Amino acid sequence: MFATLGTQRFFNKLQPFLFSSVNSCSWFSRIIINHVHSFAQSKQRRSVRQGNRPLSKSIRSIQKQDVDLPNVFMRDTITRLSHILRFSSWDSAQEQLMGLSIKWDSYTVNQVLKTHPPMEKAWLFFNWASKLKGFKHDHFTYTTMLDIFGEAGRISSMNYIYKQMQDKGIKIDAVTYTSLLHWLSNHGDIDGSIKLWQEMKDKGCVPNVVSYTAYMKVLFDHNRVKEGAKIYKEMLQSGCSPNCHTYTVLMEHLAGSGESDLLVRLFLGN
Repeated sequence: MFATLGTQRFFNKLQPFLFSSVNSCSWFSRIIINHVHSFAQSKQRRSVRQGNRPLSKSIRSIQKQDVDLPNVFMRDTITRLSHILRFSSWDSAQEQLMGLSIKWDSYTVNQVLKTHPPMEKAWLFFNWASKLKGFKHDHFTYTTMLDIFGEAGRISSMNYIYKQMQDKGIKIDAVTYTSLLHWLSNHGDIDGSIKLWQEMKDKGCVPNVVSYTAYMKVLFDHNRVKEGAKIYKEMLQSGCSPNCHTYTVLMEHLAGSGESDLLVRLFLGN
C-alpha cells in the first residue's frame, strides 16, 4: 500500500509535465533534424586563437565583432539561397545560383538543405551541388537529404540515399542511423528500425543520448514497453547520461499510459 501511495504521489508531481508538450512525433522529428551535425560543422569553422598571451578587453571586443560579421553574412546568404529555391523555378534558380560569388562548401550546402526548401527543389539542389567543381558531398549533406526524404514519407528515396552512402564509402555515424530508424518507425516499419539499431551496434557505432532516446521512443510507440525500459537501463550502464528529452519520452509513454510503477522503478534505478 505504501508503494502504491508513493507511486501516486510521484505521478501527481509529474502530471503537470506529462501533457504540456506538443505532438510527440512532430516534436521529436524536429529534435532529430536539428541535431544533425550542427555543432560539429560549426566547430569545424571556428578560428583557432594563436598564442597564450591574455588579450586586452578592446582587442577581445574587436575579435568578437570580426567573428559576428561573418556569421551575420552567412545567415543572410543562407536565407537568400533558401528564398531562391522556394520562389523561383528550377531553371531560374540555377541561373541565380551560378551568378553568386559564394564558396560552395559542405557547410553552406547543408545549411541551405536544413532550411527545408520544397523536397523536389532540395533534391535538384543536392544533385546540382554534386557537379560543382571542387565540391563533394559528405555525411553532413547526405544525412540532411536523407532526413528531408524521411520527413516527407519518401522511404524508398531515403533508402536510396542510404545505399549511396554505403556504396560511396561515406561515413555513417550515430546521427545517420538515428534518423533512419526514427523515420522507418514513423512510417510503420518497426522491424526495420530494430534491424538498423542492431546494425549500428554491430558496426561499432556507439549510440549517443539522442540515439538512445529515439530508439526508446520507437519501442514505446509500438507498445514494446519492457524492451524500451531495457534500452534505458542499457543507456545508464553505458555511462550515457539522459537529458530532458529522454525524461520527457519516459514520462509521456510510461506514466501517460498507466505504467507509472515502472517509471518510478526506472527513476530509482530498479
